[in-house]
Amino acid sequence: MTAKHKGYVLWRGLSPINGQPIVAVLTITSANRKTGNMAQVWILNESSDPVQSIATGEDVSICGNCPHRKQPDGTRTCYVNVGQAPLSVYRAWVAGKYPHIRLHYDAVTKALSTRKIRWGAYGDPAVLPDSIVRGLNSYANGHTGYTHQWQQPWAQWAKGTLMASCDSVTDHDKAKAMGWATFTVAAVNARVTHAKLCPATVEHSTAQCITCGLCNGSRADIYVHAHGPSRKAVTYA
Repeated sequence: MTAKHKGYVLWRGLSPINGQPIVAVLTITSANRKTGNMAQVWILNESSDPVQSIATGEDVSICGNCPHRKQPDGTRTCYVNVGQAPLSVYRAWVAGKYPHIRLHYDAVTKALSTRKIRWGAYGDPAVLPDSIVRGLNSYANGHTGYTHQWQQPWAQWAKGTLMASCDSVTDHDKAKAMGWATFTVAAVNARVTHAKLCPATVEHSTAQCITCGLCNGSRADIYVHAHGPSRKAVTYA
């Protein structure tokens, strides 16, 4: 039994951040070199495409207080190029190319049994119902996921399932005190001693998220040096 479609609608509902309508889409395969061929979950605004959402600030519905969102001075340090895969996924959803997962549940869960899920290829997975995340994880061969909403009361269900996304030693210490495993984005040349360097970012490494699995919310504290076009704008203290 195999999944017949490239993607499926997992859930539609209201963001716990601001009550605006959002949608989560699962795509079954990926050509992402860093992650490997993982299933990917994209969290999107329903009312506007990802490019427009960033321009208007509507991406707050799916990204919340993430400091890598576009700032008032125009700086945006998020490594995701929303004009590529997120925009393509949004357009495919608008065009009705993704059926709801409930119509193909057995085939999808069977397909997931041999692969890991990447929660939040775009968007913060903590905005999703815990039943959706934990339900699919129970079928999958593993998962990764990160949230910047780790201080929010409504996101505490994700402790032990998602990594607390941190941007400073202070963030890390606070998240650890709250019981989270952490994933820290450090400045390009920052020296980090409180966590393990992401194996996939080590020079000449062949490691991928699909074979590593450390970022499943419970195994280790990880850090990565900032990457992407705006990496030099990332500060760390």
